[in-house]
Amino acid sequence: MKKIISDDYKKQLEELHATNSAFGKGNVTAKHYPAIEAMIKKHQFESVLDYGCGKGHFIKHLSEIDSKLKISGFDVANDEFATLSDDKFDLVVSLDVMEHVEFGLLGNVLAEISERTNKMFFCSVANYPAGKKLPDGRNAHVTQMPFGQWFNHFSLYFKVVKFVRTKRSEAIFVCKPMSGESDWR
Repeated sequence: MKKIISDDYKKQLEELHATNSAFGKGNVTAKHYPAIEAMIKKHQFESVLDYGCGKGHFIKHLSEIDSKLKISGFDVANDEFATLSDDKFDLVVSLDVMEHVEFGLLGNVLAEISERTNKMFFCSVANYPAGKKLPDGRNAHVTQMPFGQWFNHFSLYFKVVKFVRTKRSEAIFVCKPMSGESDWR
């Protein structure tokens, strides 16, 4: 597995998870669940990886609505979901996670995700300072940049097929794996 988080930052996130019951629970991201459910149904996806699943709220939600769906979760700061599967998944979902990834390791994280994406990657990005602080005082959203830069980063690993601004500083990227052929977008 590639290095996807520094040791110090991992400790910061683990402490935030342990001391803040709302952090990583899906309170902000649940608004995306209907769109993801529709995508799963429309494309008849059989497997989903929630990359950066926090406390597993979305995993629990999906398992309650579709018992046949193969669902896996991964989160660097939660021991329950600390093991990243090597499998490929029809859909990889990352809800409000990328802004929590250290900028210098963003490429490694996207590479890990692309290696596990069989058909589609659904990613929401909250591009503003978080309401929460890390124990060391830094803002919990450690990576913030214009959406055009996010697009460029995603485009190194995926073909971005849809970009939707859901609020002024929030957006969804829907991506497909790169084909082996030239990709002129």
